[in-house]
Amino acid sequence: MGQDAKTREARFTRLYDAHYTAVRAYAWRRGPDAADDVVAETFTLAWQRLDRVPAEPLPWLIGIARNVRLNQERGERRRRRRELRSAASEVEPWLAEGFDGDVPLAEALHLLSPRDREVLLLAAWEELDGAGLASALGCTKTAAAVRLHRARRRLMAALAVSEAENSHLAAKRGGVLDGS
Repeated sequence: MGQDAKTREARFTRLYDAHYTAVRAYAWRRGPDAADDVVAETFTLAWQRLDRVPAEPLPWLIGIARNVRLNQERGERRRRRRELRSAASEVEPWLAEGFDGDVPLAEALHLLSPRDREVLLLAAWEELDGAGLASALGCTKTAAAVRLHRARRRLMAALAVSEAENSHLAAKRGGVLDGS
């Protein structure tokens, strides 16, 4: 193995060691069953693009992981549509588990588009700042800030709807139990 290959391998090993845990946490939070596949493909692509790694590699790696996950999800959606031709209406289990029993929040997030949900979760779970969000989403800092602002606004509206529905159902159940 030549010096160039050894240097490249050492550089990749440092990148992998420094960021594996964060990339795996990102992938696991969005789908524990596919997390290992997402991480493996992310670092395979990072190896192939090692010469393009920016000075701050974590947002770049999360952006790659995000795209890998989105590609997997698109493929899965196409497969499900072919097989079932119907949509599930339940909140995804990984999303409900991620909020430790905060059902209204999980339900409100489920009501959002995947795009809105993703920008909110990148900011909350991955704790990405404006520059990190922009890098992970593949857009400018301004566009990332606008997307986050709009997603937060839509989340508040969805949360109000979710809480209103839950209050209505609780009142109905209370009336039935009280004999009212």
